[in-house]
Amino acid sequence: GKCGTGSGADTWTSGFEGPWTVNPIQWDNSYFTTLVGHNWTNSTGPGGKQQWHSSEKPQGLGAFGGSEEIMMLTSDVALLNDPIYMDIVNEFAGDSAALDEAFAAAWHKLTTSAFGNDIASRCTGAAPYVASPVEEAAAPSEIPAKEAAAPSPSTSAASGLLTSCMMGFLLAVSVLALN
Repeated sequence: GKCGTGSGADTWTSGFEGPWTVNPIQWDNSYFTTLVGHNWTNSTGPGGKQQWHSSEKPQGLGAFGGSEEIMMLTSDVALLNDPIYMDIVNEFAGDSAALDEAFAAAWHKLTTSAFGNDIASRCTGAAPYVASPVEEAAAPSEIPAKEAAAPSPSTSAASGLLTSCMMGFLLAVSVLALN
């Protein structure tokens, strides 16, 4: 058809083009360090959409090899303009263990407790991964508390932020899997 191979350079995208970090396939806190480490200016990206770029032009791994200029979306830069989220961004930029802990809590909530819906929990029993009422009553809805110090005040808000981000990611992956 007119779309070429449908993969690689022929892939249809949202129009937002570029990596968010130096190495987008590595788990770390570089998204947050990059976000706070640069001044961002709104511009039109290569896909014709409004994106944010830094005057320092930091580079990340390109989708097709080489490198591309790191970009942010308006939703990313908005985190810098809200005092509550800015505290979380700064915490994660300075403490990757805090990010790991908040991500683990958000991921657990996302995959086991149906976002707090105790009636329709999932991934807590055997296939088809919906717990029976008896299993549900016995299944923990939270990650067991650590013996260490209590989480920081922003952990709960951060868990919500990460859950929201993961939902967007999982929705995108689901849509791609259906196509």
